[in-house]
Amino acid sequence: MLALHGFGGTPYDVECVVNAAEDVGLEALAPVLPGHGTHARELSPLRFADFARGVDAALERLSGPVIAVGLSLGSLLVLDLALRRPDRVRALALLGNAVWLTAPYPRWALMLAERLRLPDFMAPRRGADIVDVVTRARHVGYDAHPVHAAIDVRRAGERLRGELGAIRAPTLVLHGAKDRVCPVANAWRVASALGSDDLRVIIFPRSAHILTCDVESKAVRAELAAFFRRFAKAPAEAQVPVEP
Repeated sequence: MLALHGFGGTPYDVECVVNAAEDVGLEALAPVLPGHGTHARELSPLRFADFARGVDAALERLSGPVIAVGLSLGSLLVLDLALRRPDRVRALALLGNAVWLTAPYPRWALMLAERLRLPDFMAPRRGADIVDVVTRARHVGYDAHPVHAAIDVRRAGERLRGELGAIRAPTLVLHGAKDRVCPVANAWRVASALGSDDLRVIIFPRSAHILTCDVESKAVRAELAAFFRRFAKAPAEAQVPVEP
């Protein structure tokens, strides 16, 4: 199982996913995406293609077909991987998918910055979109996002919208009803556009964008474990821990 975190986040945002995989005996890997885990300036020059190359490198560390799971930016990378490497993606799960962004912010703001051809700058982050007060206060991630990198991620979502019909792998779609970054309607939009006839959509009514760390994270973990169990033939010999 391959678990991918979001833009400006860390693998700890998908620790719940790794735990769900371990619950059913699956080998699990949650890599640090390129430009993450250090400082936002390291993210600034990178684009979606750079993140995708990081995913490819992580994929080579796992054998055979995998279940690919992505949160936010990670969901776009999972969809991209399923399109490029259908031979390696057995199933996928999309968490708080970012195929569309919430308007007016951040979608319209990014579109305006792109149209005006503004030089790159750091947009302050408003804080993690997590309902749980304690978890939100201790959440680790960049406190600002480079705008040009974010614009390219938005473009990737726009491109992927027209390609979803080619994805036929079993898919689980999870979304928080209180998501302020990616509208909850994304869950149904993506599900209706995918080419798979094996789909399940679950909305968590009390959760926000980072639903893997929010008030319903135990229920999220249980749904993921149930999904993974369908593809778990035997316990893996070794588990790969979440990278720091």
